[in-house]
Amino acid sequence: MHSYAAALHRTIMAVDVAGYNNPSRTLAHLREVHEGLWRVLRTTFAETGIPWDSCYVENTGDGAMILLPPDIAKADLVAQFPARMRDELRRYNHVHAEEAQIHLRLALHAGEVAEGSHGRVSKAASFTFRILDAPEAKAAQKAAKADLALIVSDLVFQDVVREDPAADPGSYHRIPVKVKPGEHAAWAWLRLLGAVNGVAVSASGEAKSEGFPALIEALLAVPCVRKAESRRLLLEMFPRREIADAVPYHAEDRLHVIALARTCERYASGMADLLAAIRLLDPGSPQVEKVAALVETEAGRPVG
Repeated sequence: MHSYAAALHRTIMAVDVAGYNNPSRTLAHLREVHEGLWRVLRTTFAETGIPWDSCYVENTGDGAMILLPPDIAKADLVAQFPARMRDELRRYNHVHAEEAQIHLRLALHAGEVAEGSHGRVSKAASFTFRILDAPEAKAAQKAAKADLALIVSDLVFQDVVREDPAADPGSYHRIPVKVKPGEHAAWAWLRLLGAVNGVAVSASGEAKSEGFPALIEALLAVPCVRKAESRRLLLEMFPRREIADAVPYHAEDRLHVIALARTCERYASGMADLLAAIRLLDPGSPQVEKVAALVETEAGRPVG
C-alpha cells in the first residue's frame, strides 16, 4: 500500500513564447530567446516582490510552468505583474533583432497540485496549459502584435480580477477554451498588453480602436444610452446575456458607457448587438444612425 503526500492548493502560472518555432529563427536566435525569457521572468518576479527561489519552476522548452507559494497574493499577479512583465519585454525587444524578440502568453489558474515521483501532478495545471493554448488568444495576440497576452481562468477572473479595480477588469474579454468531447464548455479571460499593430494602446496597455473616442461621443449623444435609467433597460434587453453580464458597472454615466462599448468590442458581433438593442429603444433617430455609421466603419461592413 502506497502513501502519498496530500495535494496542496497552488496558484499556477504557465508561460509560452509565441511563435517560438518560427522558421526565421536560427539556433542562435532560439538560444537568445531562451536566455531572454528567463531574464524577463526573474526580473519581473523580483520587481513584483515575489521570491523566485520559493517557487517550483519547470522548464517546458519554449516556456515554463511556475507554482507559486500559497502566501503570494493572487491580486499582485493580476494588478502588478502584467505591466511589469510588459515593460521588461519592451526593454528586451528594443535591443534585439526581430527574429530574437519575445512575445509571451501567460496563463493564470489555481487548484490542487500533487507531487509525483517525476514532477507535479494536477488537473488544474493541465487546464492552465489548455487556456494558455486557446486559439483565440493566439490569434488576437498575433493580430495586435502584443508584447504580452494575459489569459486567466474564469475562476481567477471572478474571484480576483473582478474584485480589484487595480487589475483593470474592463480590459479583459471572455474567450472560449477548447474542450474534449463529453466535457462542459469552458471559458477564460484575455487581456492584451503592449499592442502596436494598427491599434492604439491605452495607459494601462490594452489595445483599443482608434475610432473609439468618436464612438463614445456618439453613444453619449443618444438619450437612451446617456441616461442611467434607460441604460439599465438597454442592458436588460441586450440580446446576449454573456455580454451584458460582463459589463463592469460605473456610477458615472460616461465611464459606464465606455465600459459598455469596450465590452461589446471584445465579442464577435458585440457592437452590432449593442446597436440592435439601441434601435429597439430609439429607432431611426439621427444620433442612432451616427452610431451605426461608426460601427459600420469599424466593422468594415454594413450593420443592421
